[in-house]
Amino acid sequence: MSKLTENKGKYTRRDALKLGLSAAAVASVAPLLMSSRTAQAAEVTTLTVADVGGPYGTGFSKAFYKPFEEATGIKIINTVLGPDPVPQFQMMVDTKNYLFDVALLNPEHLVRLNKLGKPYLEDINVTVPDPENYVKGSITKQFGGVSIFALALGYRLDAFSGDKTPKNWVDFWNTEKFKGRRGLWRSPICTLEVALMADGVDPKHLYPLDVDRAFRSLDKIRKSIDVWWTGGAQATQLLQSGELDMLSIWSSRAQTAIDAGTPAAIAWDQGLYNIDGFTIPHGSPKVEAARKFIQFCMDAKRQSVFTEDLACGPTNVKAYDFIDKKKATLLPTAPDHIGQLALLGADYWGENQLALTERFEKWVMS
Repeated sequence: MSKLTENKGKYTRRDALKLGLSAAAVASVAPLLMSSRTAQAAEVTTLTVADVGGPYGTGFSKAFYKPFEEATGIKIINTVLGPDPVPQFQMMVDTKNYLFDVALLNPEHLVRLNKLGKPYLEDINVTVPDPENYVKGSITKQFGGVSIFALALGYRLDAFSGDKTPKNWVDFWNTEKFKGRRGLWRSPICTLEVALMADGVDPKHLYPLDVDRAFRSLDKIRKSIDVWWTGGAQATQLLQSGELDMLSIWSSRAQTAIDAGTPAAIAWDQGLYNIDGFTIPHGSPKVEAARKFIQFCMDAKRQSVFTEDLACGPTNVKAYDFIDKKKATLLPTAPDHIGQLALLGADYWGENQLALTERFEKWVMS
């Protein structure tokens, strides 16, 4: 087999010159190379997109996956990421075994991946005509933010009502006034921030975290924590079943329970918000189709659609022009809510997650 045939679709002008072809010969081969690349792009019939499952898969399917299939003919295969996608992402790129072509990550994941000493992310090459309409940090060189979520305090209305409902983490820590079964996320991320706010730290001045103070605050509540939940679906079930009366929970997961008829509510004060965005693994053989998909997802009207199933806020605030006014009041980026939320420190967690996860697990198990 000739070198040209063997590397079909990857052959370049420089390769031709190395093989000693004349300039005229290179010119004659060039149309074939372009034809090969066009054919290669045309051969992309599927894209595997990894998100975190649950209502994300449902909402994104309606907003992005199915409309993209209809617009391009490229079928979206939806899969679910692991609890920590960074090791999975790293192994996939290192072995060139691409389990997915696009992945939903958070900014702190990108910080961690970009610290690893070699490229793990492709540039997404996304441009928008109205960047002023996107929440700050939503679109970067490697990240196309599409939704905003929050960790807040969820509680049962059959356990707390009237003026005796918990409003924030200070109330959650007050086990005398607010009795009931409690749960927290088994992760240092958010949980250390929650502990500091319960101890009186201003949400605007959380970072860098006073870690020792956070663990001292957790020491005060640990005997009252009945469940350390590990996944969003579990948190929904704990609230829905009534096993817990109050817990830290992703607002989208709490809203899923509320929409299903659970007598529950969300306290937004002292909550934390973060951004979900699509990324592309470095070296992906479907990088151009992946870029086309991410660009597709930046549209305001398309982002409005996922709010029918997923209680996350769109990153493109013009999406609110298409969202039911009543529904809009349930989202983290609603004006009455976003002012009560603090932005999760992506740079801090990108630098400190591994070490603090080890310390946190030792504390939980001690």
